[in-house]
Amino acid sequence: MENENYNDKELAIFNGVIDLIKKGANIYSVTVSEIAKASGVGKGTIYDYFSTKEEVISKSILYNIEKETNCAISRIESKTDFKSQYYEALKIIVENFDNKFSTINLLLSTGSFDELYEYIIDEKHIIPYYIQRIEDVIDNLLLMGYEEGIITAEENQYYKRMVITCSIAGFLSYINNKERYLDIDTQKAMDMSYKMVIKSLN
Repeated sequence: MENENYNDKELAIFNGVIDLIKKGANIYSVTVSEIAKASGVGKGTIYDYFSTKEEVISKSILYNIEKETNCAISRIESKTDFKSQYYEALKIIVENFDNKFSTINLLLSTGSFDELYEYIIDEKHIIPYYIQRIEDVIDNLLLMGYEEGIITAEENQYYKRMVITCSIAGFLSYINNKERYLDIDTQKAMDMSYKMVIKSLN
């Protein structure tokens, strides 16, 4: 994904699809004519670059996910210490959950994610690509923790990655079920997630 070079018209089409979704369009019934209009290009231009409507939608969504991922990683990497980077990752999770216009929330709100997944799954490199990007962020975070002396546990990399992913998964569970934890606010949940990491890696 990161090496893809799109021209101005392709980017206009991608942005047109995302704008339609943000305005409430159902991506499974939207027409190529509607996409063209939202993109400011002719209908024929769509087919100059894409074979099917499904390909347009898939590539548009993947492009937007890539943009959001790059932004998230840049935000995390802009922090200069282990704790700040970890908390920034949690803040990004909260923002995306609360933001009805984030790509994932937009897709889930369509109610037919399985069908969309069939569009995207043809891009077989996507899943391992994003797994590797996430692991790189985690590995860099762990290295920073060791350099700062915050992490001291001598465990294999799988264990250390698992600690980070499990603590974040626990935080996600809180975000999705706040009504079950009325005595815990978001900041406290963040603090507990961070505490779990520190205790597990020392």
